[in-house]
Amino acid sequence: MHKFETFLLFLVASLLCGCTSIETKVEMTKGRFKIPEIENFNGVGKFVPEQTLLKGFSFSVTKSKDREIPMDVSNEKEDFSDSITLPNSKVDFAYEHKTWDFAGTLDFLYKDNVLLSGLSLGFNSSPTAYIRGVLGINLKHFESGLFGYLSLGKFTGACTGFRYWGSDYDMGSYSPAHKDTDEENYSGKIVTTAAAGTYASVYAGPAALSGSISMFSPWDGTEDRMDLTFEFPYLFKAYLGTSLWIGDHIKISAGITDYLNAEKRNLSFGGSAGLWL
Repeated sequence: MHKFETFLLFLVASLLCGCTSIETKVEMTKGRFKIPEIENFNGVGKFVPEQTLLKGFSFSVTKSKDREIPMDVSNEKEDFSDSITLPNSKVDFAYEHKTWDFAGTLDFLYKDNVLLSGLSLGFNSSPTAYIRGVLGINLKHFESGLFGYLSLGKFTGACTGFRYWGSDYDMGSYSPAHKDTDEENYSGKIVTTAAAGTYASVYAGPAALSGSISMFSPWDGTEDRMDLTFEFPYLFKAYLGTSLWIGDHIKISAGITDYLNAEKRNLSFGGSAGLWL
């Protein structure tokens, strides 16, 4: 009986050791991750009378100069074990977006006395579905405000580098900490992207000059599940453009967009046409 109990304890201990998860970390050397296109919001572009509800649908097209948006990313130095230290090394890292992007947006905007608020629903070819909320002021020749944005879509990513494995006891055998080459592909990953921004425009009659700046973090929060030592970088997107109202129901606009904190310029040119009621 004593021998049986000893064997049973040994079996349980072996199973527990076998089920223990091994700590891992990834030192990325190259990464490419596709991201959504955040649609610009640039205001109404004209003075809106008080107590007015605006309902509109707009279609936009954007052409980007380059597919890749290179970013300044480095692995963080980390003591992984007594024998291994992850280095502080530069990553060949870039976000990728479509060189052509198409979007359709349904807008509902309400002007109280001065305050303008609204909600937008849309879909673009990234592909993503998105919702956007707006809060601002609309004056005789000037408007300004804030917007929040949430999108959901399927995206792919790929990276190469080294994976570090912690020491492990398994079924009585010992494996020391070590590293292997690593290659990962993330296909059809659901990515939720939140963005926040500000906009302003000046106008005289039907013509307006508008601009906006937005901030968002693609793939936010996924680095923990990927065992990375760095966080995915934020993107700061700026837009400058013009718009023109044709009568009270048609609005056309065109402008240029750039990512301010990319390692090189990635200009996009776009235009939109909308029908408003």
